[in-house]
Amino acid sequence: MPGTVIDISVLDVAVRQRPVLTASPELVRGHGGDMDDLKLSIAEGFAPDGRWCEVGGDLHTISIGDAEIRLRRLPDTVAWHADYFNAGWCSSKYEHVPAEHRRTVAMHVDRAAGLFEGLLQEADLRTAAAQGGPRAVDELVRHHVYLADQRHEALDTLLRDLTAPDGTLPVWARTLLHEEAEDLNMTREWLGSAVLDYHHGSAGYRPTTIFGGICFEFSTGVINLVRGPA
Repeated sequence: MPGTVIDISVLDVAVRQRPVLTASPELVRGHGGDMDDLKLSIAEGFAPDGRWCEVGGDLHTISIGDAEIRLRRLPDTVAWHADYFNAGWCSSKYEHVPAEHRRTVAMHVDRAAGLFEGLLQEADLRTAAAQGGPRAVDELVRHHVYLADQRHEALDTLLRDLTAPDGTLPVWARTLLHEEAEDLNMTREWLGSAVLDYHHGSAGYRPTTIFGGICFEFSTGVINLVRGPA
């Protein structure tokens, strides 16, 4: 597993006759460092009569929140690694994703994780300037531009992967892609406004209603930001 992992083999918990040997620091912190509570969450969440599902070769608990516990196969072993999956298959955003497409969507969620650090504001640039001068402001803006560009590439890949050979998209996919594109558009809007506000004063009020054809262009099509999915 990428990044730092925590050895939890001492918990002696197994799922499907496979031991759960490691966990992510985020999952351990989410249980307040209480290993007994973590063991209980894994054991109950993936009990034979528990609410969980298979996503590719992974196992996910099913919840209505924004994160689920996930078990992933440790490379070259028969053991599991436990971490958080930063989405929920029962949430309004992902509840309509068919089971056969969950793996593709999960790969997008994992890729996009960490690519959003909040909406940049003028105050953030002024704080950077106070701490490191113009160079710090430039580095902060470039960092947020990079994150937004990476999100665009991830969304481009998701659109390509969900597009059928005849060029069509199912309704659930159009809805999901439209929502993701709207989130990205908001990020770019705040980024641009923060830079304008910092360098030139107020950029004016952000519109609550957008008129006209505004869309993101991708390698296999476009996502309109004004008209919702048909």
